[in-house]
Amino acid sequence: MGFLHSSRPRGRISGLLRRAAEARLIGIDGEGDHATWLQFEVPPFHSVASDLFRQPLLWDDGPQPEDTAFELFGAALNDVAARKKESNRYDPALLQGIRRYRATLRRGVTRIWMPDVKLATPSSVDEEIVNAASELSATTPEPRRVRIAGRLDVMGASEAVLKIDLRPGESVTAVWEGDVPVDELRDLFNRDVALEGIGVFRPSGSLLRVDATAIRLASSQDDFFRQVPRATPARDYKKALRLRQTEGSVYARILGRIPSEETDDEFAAAVDALS
Repeated sequence: MGFLHSSRPRGRISGLLRRAAEARLIGIDGEGDHATWLQFEVPPFHSVASDLFRQPLLWDDGPQPEDTAFELFGAALNDVAARKKESNRYDPALLQGIRRYRATLRRGVTRIWMPDVKLATPSSVDEEIVNAASELSATTPEPRRVRIAGRLDVMGASEAVLKIDLRPGESVTAVWEGDVPVDELRDLFNRDVALEGIGVFRPSGSLLRVDATAIRLASSQDDFFRQVPRATPARDYKKALRLRQTEGSVYARILGRIPSEETDDEFAAAVDALS
């Protein structure tokens, strides 16, 4: 997620990313029935994926060389807990993954804490963060097919990430999922292109990334697509149906005001009075 803006890479995972995600269990300890301590050995990114930091940065809040996979996961958990709808650290698939911890929390585990993660705010998995992930997931728009046009500014060959500059101050990140290897797109580098794929959105409705499947040189007819696609935010219908603390149910008001043996005309008149 930290390197690709995607928590579900398709196809073969690069060796760099696979090594960066390796976590080896090296010890288990406990405090009676109150806590179990799991100790992992995990490499910092600079020791296994230094090549990823030799190319231009695609976004400002990306992984740092001294970070590990636990720092990235902890930062994502903190953004979910804070309900940051514009975060780059999680996507719909990662929200679903966090929601699946609910099954674990129902089996006697109350909290999963990462005490050694080097973050300003300690991160953990508990019922509150699972609820936050569920709320964010409910309001995240569905992915849809999009087209964008702009200059191909950055190509990350090792992780197949593209950065398209649409206009000054506006850019889009895309993960290449086309039929040809990403390095075969080098003739398009630093040229105006039109790119198509599936747009993945944040809970706010802004574009997180494009899972790109097609790219070609842009023409004048593509000028309309020199803008960042947006989605209509999904409505949380469960939240809309919840009543305020002092608000009574419409059905309760009907049941309380209509006699049990009214005629059809009397029933219709009562409904009109309530509307």
